[in-house]
Amino acid sequence: MTTGDERQQAVITRAAEVLRADERVLGVYLIGSYGTGAADRFSDVDVHLVVTDDSTEWFEEHWADVLRALAGPTVLADRLPGLIGGLGITPDWLHVDLIVHPLASFDRFQYDGVRVLFDREGTLFPEGDIAPRGGRPGEPYWPDRAVNLFFYFLGNLVTVLGRDERIVANQGVGAVRDQLIALMLAERGVHRTSGAKRLNALLSDEQRIALESIPAAGTDPADIIAANQYICRQFIPRGTALAKVTGNVWPTAFVDATLEHLQNHFGCSFD
Repeated sequence: MTTGDERQQAVITRAAEVLRADERVLGVYLIGSYGTGAADRFSDVDVHLVVTDDSTEWFEEHWADVLRALAGPTVLADRLPGLIGGLGITPDWLHVDLIVHPLASFDRFQYDGVRVLFDREGTLFPEGDIAPRGGRPGEPYWPDRAVNLFFYFLGNLVTVLGRDERIVANQGVGAVRDQLIALMLAERGVHRTSGAKRLNALLSDEQRIALESIPAAGTDPADIIAANQYICRQFIPRGTALAKVTGNVWPTAFVDATLEHLQNHFGCSFD
């Protein structure tokens, strides 16, 4: 029975075979969905190499050639800032990342969930694959930064709509929604380690329904305000309950000042 990911599996097979033939490559492993065992036919292939220190310069210059040896021709090969390597997109839109780690800076525990394709000396991953640690419900925790960012972004709605910056205001709906997601994960005690395109499995059914019920917001100020009101009315009771459960202090002064700011400007309640 096919799983529909034959293209990805072909890249993985080539990575194990082609790179093993290069003595400069000390090990090859997968992270992301193929590292954690959660891959499907929509998944990217994230290939990571550990190479000898004296070959680092060559790989810095030729990483895209190596990527094409695994994935075939690309319509995009874009270096990722601060890394040796980058992302590739094939003509049929298969996404393959190739990242190179010099041996001197290699950290086997840098990523959560690793599938080892080969380890030349058996010293990079002496215990083999690394099982993912995150993504499982646990003890609720307090997402201090998400709470502060939520009310900061929410208060800025006055500024952007006051300037009639409707596009920015629409983007702001996504910003406050993302802080609500962070709060929901904290409710469940989930520490997110999967990619940005995998969220469903981390949320409860109730949380998903709440998020999927956020009113659509285009560029009409009334719709943008309504979406922010809905999100705020989800955030405040969840946040106050989570603060109590985790023994943390709800930022009452900041919250009250923000809600009053919104009430004074828009003439409607957000709590």
